[in-house]
Amino acid sequence: EVAALTSTVEAKTVQIGEVGIEIVQMKEDLSDTQASLAADKEFLGDLETSCKTKTAEWEERSKTRAEELVALADTIKVLNDDDALDLFKKTLPSASASLVQMSVSASAMRSRALAALRGARQGALRQDRAGLELLTLALAGKKALSKGGFDQVIKMIDEMVEVLKKEQLDDDHK
Repeated sequence: EVAALTSTVEAKTVQIGEVGIEIVQMKEDLSDTQASLAADKEFLGDLETSCKTKTAEWEERSKTRAEELVALADTIKVLNDDDALDLFKKTLPSASASLVQMSVSASAMRSRALAALRGARQGALRQDRAGLELLTLALAGKKALSKGGFDQVIKMIDEMVEVLKKEQLDDDHK
């Protein structure tokens, strides 16, 4: 009988040890689950805050968009109005009026060309100054204009302007 009771006591002791181990494991699982729950609650709070912010921003954008659409509709309505058409007709020039000058006298053109040449001559390199001075002399003299030499001068000016533009681009890239 003592042996049977001893084996029962040993069996109960083993069972108590196993239950103790299970309790410790369950307590660890409980602490892990509680930590996970706390992290999930924090994430949920951040998510709710973010959603509220995004919702407020969307409402603001929607409101602004609606106001813009109303303003555009009002603008189109005003522009399509008969009064606006009359106003446009009054402000736009008629066929007889023009803002573009159609002709330039030869002396005015010569003066402008001389002024441009003098300005270019000041900023030109030494090797280009001779050509610019020749052009200036040709424009200043009346013989060149009377013999049709003005076309050659214009051609020379255009070539010189191209050279100066090229040099300016080269200088800009340095």
